[in-house]
Amino acid sequence: MSDPGDSTILRPALAVLPGGRVASNVEIELRGDRIAEVRDATAPADWNVCLLPGFVNAHSHAFQRGLRGLGESFPDGTGSFFTWRESMYALVESLDPDLCHAICRLAFEEMLDAGITTVGEFHYLHHGPDADWALDAAVLAAASDAGIRLVLLQSDYVRGGFDDRPLAGGQRRFDTGSETDFVAACERAVAHARGPLQSVAPIVHSTRAVPIDRIERMRQVARSLGTAFHLHLEEVVAEIDDCRATHGTTPMRLLLDRGVVDDRTTAVHCTHSSPEDLRDFAAAGGMVCLCPNTEGNLGDGIPDLATMRAAGIPIAIGTDLNSRLSPTEDLRWIEYVQRIHRQMRGAVIDANARIGGALFDIGTAHGARSLGVESGEIAPGTLADFAAIDLDHRTLAGVSPAVVLEAIITGTGPEAMAGTCVGGRWLRGGPSA
Repeated sequence: MSDPGDSTILRPALAVLPGGRVASNVEIELRGDRIAEVRDATAPADWNVCLLPGFVNAHSHAFQRGLRGLGESFPDGTGSFFTWRESMYALVESLDPDLCHAICRLAFEEMLDAGITTVGEFHYLHHGPDADWALDAAVLAAASDAGIRLVLLQSDYVRGGFDDRPLAGGQRRFDTGSETDFVAACERAVAHARGPLQSVAPIVHSTRAVPIDRIERMRQVARSLGTAFHLHLEEVVAEIDDCRATHGTTPMRLLLDRGVVDDRTTAVHCTHSSPEDLRDFAAAGGMVCLCPNTEGNLGDGIPDLATMRAAGIPIAIGTDLNSRLSPTEDLRWIEYVQRIHRQMRGAVIDANARIGGALFDIGTAHGARSLGVESGEIAPGTLADFAAIDLDHRTLAGVSPAVVLEAIITGTGPEAMAGTCVGGRWLRGGPSA
């Protein structure tokens, strides 16, 4: 690496360029927090890594890092999403701003260890035991202290179910009050956001937690701001059954019929969405965020990935409850669960009939698009966010450059990281480490 004036030159052995193309003999010039140019190398490579755009985590609940190892005993013989949720509510009741900050920072630091440079923090735990909205600032401060790029997905949450039951127990910490209260909280979060690495987008938790008329109005608020719009959707069968009982249709169809879905909308999970709904969701421009480790941990089920792919729905990944932070593992899970379920191989392949480029886009470019962040590719004008993989690491010993992307996805984890860079700043490792 050299540093002529105000620019920096990276000369990795390999770099993953748009479309999943693995290139050698290239150099990347950085100016400030952006990539200025990608060109043929003017000198030999001086860092034996495969340079990737930083992974984008499109869906996180950072406070749930505090559940790690908990909720994994089953005195009744089996458990479910709903038994896990009781453990989560117990954690919620214990959190004050200091503890929330500490747990969230642990999660964000571990994301950086794994090469995640941007996180969409789906934030619905707003209130501390003594002060309203105190945990919004705690999460923003934790991300700032860690140095990760963060989109605070500020979540609306006002009821306990489709029957409009009031919030109870730990759920009261989620309550966003009136629409005026919620919009004001979003504005305060914007004021608390620290520097160019942080932004805020108003979203809703789910069709269960927010009435559809209010979802429509919050969608218009997000549209007026030009921000992303996310919500949980059809993670469990009970959500669909309850929505049918109230509205006579599925949650996804309810959103489609009300015009909520467009190309800035990301639905998280969609584990039990029907093929017909998914095709119409694709036509409306929607994206899906899968959280493979969480969906596996909670026993949610297996999504209809074949229909999603055939319909052309862009897919991103998220870490959700943060029981494990390894984007390559999440990408493996997407492919491997389908192999097990469908008794076939190659569920997610690109135009060259290979899994590397297609899965890699899910972990980078699609996540950036979902959050509205100008990253996810090594290309001129994009943010200088990188994950560097050590080509000397034993997990990649003997691997040909021709298949290195597949090898990274199927055979490595955070242990192979040689550096993580956010906005041109190496927070882990780096060329001179």
